[in-house]
Amino acid sequence: MITRRQLLSALPILLLPSGQILARQKELIQLVYHPSVPPYSFYNENNNKVEGILIDLIDALRPALNIDFNHTAYPWKRAQSMLQNNNTDADAFCCPATPEREKYALFAPTPITTLREPVLFFNPNNPNAKHIEAVQTKEDFYSLKGANFLGNSTHAETWKDHPNIIEVNNVELIIKMLIRGRIDFYFANPIVTSYIIKQMGLAGHLAYISMAHIINKGNLTQMRFGLRRSYPSAQNVINEIDMAIKKTITPELHNKVVRQYI
Repeated sequence: MITRRQLLSALPILLLPSGQILARQKELIQLVYHPSVPPYSFYNENNNKVEGILIDLIDALRPALNIDFNHTAYPWKRAQSMLQNNNTDADAFCCPATPEREKYALFAPTPITTLREPVLFFNPNNPNAKHIEAVQTKEDFYSLKGANFLGNSTHAETWKDHPNIIEVNNVELIIKMLIRGRIDFYFANPIVTSYIIKQMGLAGHLAYISMAHIINKGNLTQMRFGLRRSYPSAQNVINEIDMAIKKTITPELHNKVVRQYI
């Protein structure tokens, strides 16, 4: 039974306009990101914020939702583990929906963005450059050394049978290894890798070729909003987010955001 005291204490809230009541009840979703895959997500040391294409597109959903988003960067393996272990500092991420991630997260069907077809980067001064340019099968690369950064599920799946792939912490280290001849190739998203090469002052030092004639992935990699399954009313929330994505992230908005970074 509601007492007179409880009714009187609730009266100020009940008399508020409905918009203010909703504002007080606005949800906060804690998103976690990889700290060094610019321009999609990266930690800006100048302002101590996470920035990038993914952050800008997700923030654009705010007006269509009664939800606020908080953006934080962690080492990618740790970020995924936080969601998997129901850490309250990690509610969601934006990444490809792999079978492993779908065990602990619900993904919006509509992608936030779709990545471009990966290409193969190499050093044109590498003694194996001619061999790289002439390859006809994926197996032709098995005698060469490649690299991947930890948490890059697309690369890991593509080269899972390769006997000599080195895993490192970030793309910058991979670029340095290519320049120094410690590895022969790196199969990667052209926007991310070209952006980092330019930021490192190494534009023009590396070449790349398309692998579409060898590696036909079919569908391009989609970056999708994933919410941990233990989040309150997770299915309802992800449905609302998916509707907001369809309504808000138009081709015009998407291209406008991407152009700010490339």
